[in-house]
Amino acid sequence: MEYYYTPKHYISSATLTIVDDEAKHLGRVLRKQQGEEIFVTDGEGSVYRCKINTMAKELIDCSIIEKLNSPNEPKIKVNLYQSLIKNPDRFEFAIEKAVELGVHTVHPVVTEHVINKTTNKTERWQSIALAAMKQSQRCVLPKISEPVNFADALVSSKSELKLIADEKENASRISIADIKDSPGTIDIFIGPEGGFTANEAELAVSQGFKILTLGARKFRSETAAIYTLSKLL
Repeated sequence: MEYYYTPKHYISSATLTIVDDEAKHLGRVLRKQQGEEIFVTDGEGSVYRCKINTMAKELIDCSIIEKLNSPNEPKIKVNLYQSLIKNPDRFEFAIEKAVELGVHTVHPVVTEHVINKTTNKTERWQSIALAAMKQSQRCVLPKISEPVNFADALVSSKSELKLIADEKENASRISIADIKDSPGTIDIFIGPEGGFTANEAELAVSQGFKILTLGARKFRSETAAIYTLSKLL
């Protein structure tokens, strides 16, 4: 079963419309036909089982048979603050896998060790998130924010549990196994190549963060994100 996407403003109580590239993909590539049933998500928590009524070049009208609320979504909301990575493909890989695993939002972060500090491909990153949402049969489209500097990212973090993955010894250091009672929301900061500086880790702790250890092995940045999200979710 594949999921397709249409924004909520194209959905009424009884019908929905699929437009533009998504409609062309359904018609030209997948060769969907009038009368077929498909599943469409609004990216805001709902999935609709629909029947195709009419098809045009860039527009498909459907009637809604059934509405499902938040299937396949995690009970907790994990926000990933992922530092930019030198290799853009690896950063995009991290976004794709984070969305598949159930991340709630992704915030690209510019830290002291980030090399490509001016990188901003938010539109492309959001399209990767959309494709990953559909592929993994999720019904919430994670928002990919524009890159922000580390200090501003710390200030924006408001979750019940705030974590920063770091190798350095610290009195606030915990492991994932130490998280006994799962909070409703978690923010996790992942560093770039070279990790966070001592000053960055100290600043995070001063603002209520816990240092999260990922064990004895040293991970690439994107691996650390995938490993942490897999455990938390």
